Amino acid sequence: MPTKSHSLTFCLERFRALHGEPSHVFFAPGRANLLGAHMDYNGGSVMPVALSRGTYAAASLRNDGMLHLQSSQFPGETVVLPLHQLRPKRTRGWSAYVEGGLWTAMQRWGTLPGLNLVLHADLPMAKGLSSSASVECVAVLLVSRLLGVLANTEEMIHLAHAAETQYVGVRCGILDQTAIFLGRANSVLLFDCLELTREHVPLDSTQACIGILDTGVARELASSAFNQRVAECTRALTIFQEHVPGLTCLRDVRAEDFAAHADRLPPALARRAKHVLGEVARTQEGADALRRGDIATFGRCMTAAHASLKDLFEVSTPELDAMVDAAVGVDGCYGARLTGAGFGGCVAALVHPAAQATFSAQVSAAYCQATGRQAVVQWFAPASGPKQLEL
Repeated sequence: MPTKSHSLTFCLERFRALHGEPSHVFFAPGRANLLGAHMDYNGGSVMPVALSRGTYAAASLRNDGMLHLQSSQFPGETVVLPLHQLRPKRTRGWSAYVEGGLWTAMQRWGTLPGLNLVLHADLPMAKGLSSSASVECVAVLLVSRLLGVLANTEEMIHLAHAAETQYVGVRCGILDQTAIFLGRANSVLLFDCLELTREHVPLDSTQACIGILDTGVARELASSAFNQRVAECTRALTIFQEHVPGLTCLRDVRAEDFAAHADRLPPALARRAKHVLGEVARTQEGADALRRGDIATFGRCMTAAHASLKDLFEVSTPELDAMVDAAVGVDGCYGARLTGAGFGGCVAALVHPAAQATFSAQVSAAYCQATGRQAVVQWFAPASGPKQLEL
């Protein structure tokens, strides 16, 4: 990622207009999940990638104990309050995520003497790219640096996760913060949600870039549908456990167990379980493919994952399906699938860099013809984790 990007320049200029010269500037990426859809709560493996866009944070210390916080995404809102007044669930607004990162880090390492902070994100918000986790991670990192604490990565992951679960009050797993802090250029993270093992598998950015294709449809049903799918998978597991001793998660249901007992499940639950078993196999196949540099096979796994999410897990929409169809119909596209929980939002596509211009034009035209909606295509590369930038 270029140090002097347009987004970094914008963040610095905004800070200087408000507070003078910053003493520090930081960056944390967003993330997209390429394989392993709905695996985190079923004990499977996921393959997220840190993105080359995210959250910039320009900062300087104050000596009056006050926090002065602004975000370019919310230019009319300034948060001004004593740092000692930060407390869990103080607000439900945009600032809760950065406040949470500051609060959890200061609970661990000590209180800052005061802080001027300006954020600027070039990451789409509420599109399944972990914009909130990016903010939490950059806040934890800046407290560490400003206090001179040599924190290890594992500690910062857990503090950023606590920002969301304890301060914001959202019950979620640790995947987003892990994927962001463990980001590595030209790599995808293979994260086993049961064993908690991590492995970086190669994704050569000269051979593949990540397109995020916005359908323009809000993910209005994603939260309730997600909770429903969790409940369905839990119920399916309970039924399997009655017949398969020692089973602790759906990921461990064997093909022969499914064949023997699937008829005991209601049809919808059987479809959910079949998706999980298929996705476990696809994620393993995709990881093996990247280890040997076979991006084409990995892309086919992505597209197959979308078909399963559509037909078996039933979390897609006509717009998401139309976007995937448009993407995989372009030469140079390895594969595509919906991102996040589904029911709107974005599609992630893996595309050869030489095909970017053609891909953007053809996808936009095909999607508009199919849905009457305009597509927004943005490009990303696999990126490294949060860092302090040179001024």
